[in-house]
Amino acid sequence: MDEGGEYLVVFQNTGKELPQTLDFINECDQRWGLNMVWLEYRKPTTFEVVTYETASRKGQPFDQLLEQRPASIPNQQFRFCTLELKINTLKRYLKSIGITDYISYNGIRYDEPRRWQKIQGTELDVELPLVKWKTTKADVLNWWKQQDFDLKVNEPYGNCDCCFLKGKGKLAIIAKEKPELFDWWISKENENQWKKEITYQQIKDKAQAQIGLWDNDPSFECFCNVD
Repeated sequence: MDEGGEYLVVFQNTGKELPQTLDFINECDQRWGLNMVWLEYRKPTTFEVVTYETASRKGQPFDQLLEQRPASIPNQQFRFCTLELKINTLKRYLKSIGITDYISYNGIRYDEPRRWQKIQGTELDVELPLVKWKTTKADVLNWWKQQDFDLKVNEPYGNCDCCFLKGKGKLAIIAKEKPELFDWWISKENENQWKKEITYQQIKDKAQAQIGLWDNDPSFECFCNVD
């Protein structure tokens, strides 16, 4: 965010990111002196400044959001998890330190037109430098090859570990490789927080019993990295 020519680097933790994601963010902060601000949603409509060491690893911010809105669930049409855990948490923090006019910078690439076209169609005040520079995935990977550290998270992982926007094919891979990641989502499902045409428990059970299931099921884009 550019405020008078200065940048503020912020990470809004949902508690459902993989540990490797938190490690990577912390390493970027330490190596490059980013002065990272770590934020988490707190009910009913506030936030808490945390640190790498104290940041939730077990979904507590997400838990609090779902407790606050028991009559509704996040879905493809109403992604209030992104809105509250990410976007509004950032806005509330910035307002608390006197910043109301700012620009967010998003790392969506030029070769992700479905994602950046959706952002351009919103009222979000977001700059997309990688789109402006026509930066592709190959460019990003090549840049990271020249560094001596990297994000240790590969497809289909990323953002919230078993996000409902992931296609069943990606979720099936996760269910085979790291079935324990399904436990939190299944618990929320059992509390009637999630409604899908097939449950997380069914995906987990079927994926562990069958190979190649749902290989062509699509995933959907999210704005979870709008910071």
